[in-house]
Amino acid sequence: MSSEIAISVESVSKRYEMYSKPRDRLLQFFSSGNKQYFKEFWALQKISFDVKKGETLGILGRNGSGKSTLLQIIAGTLTPTTGSVRTSGVMAALLELGSGFNPEFTGRENIYLNGVILGFSRHEMDKRFDEIVSFADIGDHLDQPIKTYSSGMTVRLAFSVQACVSPQVLIVDEALSVGDEKFQRKCFEYIEKLRKDGCSILLVTHSTATVEKFCQRGVLLHKGEMRGIGPAKEIVDQYHALLYSDEKAYLRYQASRDANQHSSAMQNQHAKEDTPSSGLSTEDTSGLRAVISGWDIFDTQGNPCEQYQTGDTFRVKLLIDVLSSVEEIQAGMLMRTVEGVSAFGTSTLYHKKNITAPQKGSRYEVEFEVEVSLCAGSYFITLAIAEAISHSDMRYLDRKTDVIVVTVHQPRTLASGIAMLDAKITVSEVL
Repeated sequence: MSSEIAISVESVSKRYEMYSKPRDRLLQFFSSGNKQYFKEFWALQKISFDVKKGETLGILGRNGSGKSTLLQIIAGTLTPTTGSVRTSGVMAALLELGSGFNPEFTGRENIYLNGVILGFSRHEMDKRFDEIVSFADIGDHLDQPIKTYSSGMTVRLAFSVQACVSPQVLIVDEALSVGDEKFQRKCFEYIEKLRKDGCSILLVTHSTATVEKFCQRGVLLHKGEMRGIGPAKEIVDQYHALLYSDEKAYLRYQASRDANQHSSAMQNQHAKEDTPSSGLSTEDTSGLRAVISGWDIFDTQGNPCEQYQTGDTFRVKLLIDVLSSVEEIQAGMLMRTVEGVSAFGTSTLYHKKNITAPQKGSRYEVEFEVEVSLCAGSYFITLAIAEAISHSDMRYLDRKTDVIVVTVHQPRTLASGIAMLDAKITVSEVL
């Protein structure tokens, strides 16, 4: 394994034996191999990827796709049926709420117990103890049994122990979703610090915003197979397409899109035209009902532009290809800061401009004209279309995450933050 690689996963597969009746287990035990009394279930099939030192990799997938199984194999708590995993350096893993804790022991005792599990001596844990306690911030509960803790307190202590031992590899499952927002923000700030210090991080979460913000690359798992690996934003888009469409339609659409992308590359066509409306047959599109096939941003003169000054106006245009009949389509845009904070969002619903009764094979252009009343900085624009079910409910059809980057300038700094509000300041002497 290269010295630059922290985790190497090579052709990992995991098989489980599923028995319909308890006695079949006994029959299988005494079987000479001539008959099989179980059904095979492959939770993972031939998964391969590397994680570089200092890289954060996000793993996305629907429930049951094999994400947690993969993390357990990498952490060493589960053995693969075939394949191998190699890691470099001290590894810490937060896989399940309170995993590795003895519920009868106090928080203090569990800190030292986990230290032993991670390979640290008592003296080494003594040096880290104050930092762990300060980060967990559970007060007097430190000397109470873990079984008396709330779920939030348990995950606070678990994360604090795993992170504060300064691991070279950190594996985090969905456990952080239990904590409150303030603690989650504190955890992610610490994760970013670890990454900058060279720690490699594997992160499993259903929050695509978290993957976009903290991960350089992503992996998409589906039914135990790796369906994609690449830049985080691309994998998030693939995940959304899978999440918001019929499964078979998604797989056919992906195959068709890949073929169209290859054809477009051969013909030197614009990269944003890689999803033509004419590229799918009736059979290919059942279940996938509409897609965003193109987008761009222009100034008021109609020129492509991504640089603006506070107070300017831009126009974002997106093309929608309708692949099968939809009762009503809602289109929207969202602007976010580099940190992932929402700055502005709007949709056709708010302006009573939803597309009603669009027919299969039709194409629509939606334009958002927006005044840039924002402070200086970079803003990422996400585009989405959804089926409008009711005024308060919708079902996503397609989403393109952070596909446009807008930079806002101010010749002279007048404010800080996000919104450029109209403010007046008066100063007078009080006699």
